[in-house]
Amino acid sequence: MNIIDFIWNDVMIGPIMNGLIIIAHTFSDNYGVAIILFTLVVRIITYPLTLRQLRVTRAMQEMQPRMQEIQKKYKDPKRRQEELMKVYRETGFNPLGCLWPLLVQMPIWIALYQVLRRTLGDTPEQLLRLSSDLYDWSYITSAIPINRDFLFFDLGSSSIEQSLPLAILVGVTAYIQQKVSTARMGPRDERSESMNRTMLWMMPFMFGFFTLQVPAGLGLYWLVTSVFTIITSWYYYFYRQGLTWSWKWLLSSEPLPAPAAAAAAAGGGTVALAADAASVEESAADSGEESPEQRPQRRSSAARRRRQRRRRASRR
Repeated sequence: MNIIDFIWNDVMIGPIMNGLIIIAHTFSDNYGVAIILFTLVVRIITYPLTLRQLRVTRAMQEMQPRMQEIQKKYKDPKRRQEELMKVYRETGFNPLGCLWPLLVQMPIWIALYQVLRRTLGDTPEQLLRLSSDLYDWSYITSAIPINRDFLFFDLGSSSIEQSLPLAILVGVTAYIQQKVSTARMGPRDERSESMNRTMLWMMPFMFGFFTLQVPAGLGLYWLVTSVFTIITSWYYYFYRQGLTWSWKWLLSSEPLPAPAAAAAAAGGGTVALAADAASVEESAADSGEESPEQRPQRRSSAARRRRQRRRRASRR
């Protein structure tokens, strides 16, 4: 039990608490800026896990057609599971890869909650307890008491008046994060589609509700985390593939349209998928088929070869 207390208090809470106070004192005693910078540091350190999660999610999205084919072909649950596991082994897919960022974040959430309760206390008893948790450095002790205000938030308060605007922001960013993360799911059966829509609305509501129950400083951590995840997901799923989205799609519960549908709707300002069109052409070339865009090129090349043969024959 003493080892657990040592790990939790001296390895987790102590460094986070003193580190936040040092950052806040460096930036004009602004505890909100300290939480934002702390969040960015945590996200950068855990970025390899986040990148792995993005890759696993993308692999799962790419396997959707094969998984649907297996579900339609095999009615026996045992045989279906065997075929799914075979696909997992062939592609190197690990379903647990998506859980690592969440497992790492959970202890940090709990530790930050404890840190906020201890550092932002306003009673003499809480300040006395805080003094026993701080490192004996004059730079840290001179920063006490800590300024609780950041913009229009009281970082230590969990009242509805203080947390409601923050809860709305957390809910909106959680929605965008969920939407971007599931953008490339492709064709789905009715059950998967229903589950995706449920998660699309449940996750923002859940995080918004949690924000109303905890100190606003923890809600600020969730807000910055969501914004960071949105940016990384957008870069990985959209920017690197040359894709864009429209606000109309973002506010709907639909996945990104198929390449043909996106090209047909490009004039209306919806999503344009240049990368997917290239992948379709590559797939058609591999299968021996050709896309409509390739046909004029093939005909032009054939006509050019015929003209060259006629010129060589006339010279002879």
